[in-house]
Amino acid sequence: MDDFTVVIDTREQLPWEFGLHVTAKKKLDTGDYSIEGLEHLLCIERKRSVSEIATNISEKRFKNVLERMSQIPYRFILLEFDLEDIYTFPVGSDIPKKLWDNLKISSKYILKYITEIQLNYGVHILFCGCSENAEKMAVSIMKRVYEKHGNKQEHI
Repeated sequence: MDDFTVVIDTREQLPWEFGLHVTAKKKLDTGDYSIEGLEHLLCIERKRSVSEIATNISEKRFKNVLERMSQIPYRFILLEFDLEDIYTFPVGSDIPKKLWDNLKISSKYILKYITEIQLNYGVHILFCGCSENAEKMAVSIMKRVYEKHGNKQEHI
């Protein structure tokens, strides 16, 4: 078992469980998950669906999150869906079918936006396919960051 404590943002409504890892609920300034004492080094943002990304595109609040993330050395957005889900959007979304013709955000634009996040903010975006895989990826990222920085709590 690793010595780190997983920090879960207090606003995360249905958080990942992290199995045997110790967790602590704390307000994070940026992101949904981090490692206690290394919050200044690691930020993991979770996106459950293409609909959530589509909503974020138009929010100034999300652009502010990306700006803050760009100041953190290890920054990730873990997507609980596949690239194919973007291509087929809004199929499979929670958007009622009767509204599909009026959508202003296309799958092509969502893909462009995700690419721009990576290029403009240096955020690693990983398509994990489902919640379980995203949680496993988060743990793997945390282990690597903890191995590298431990509880030294140093600033990079």
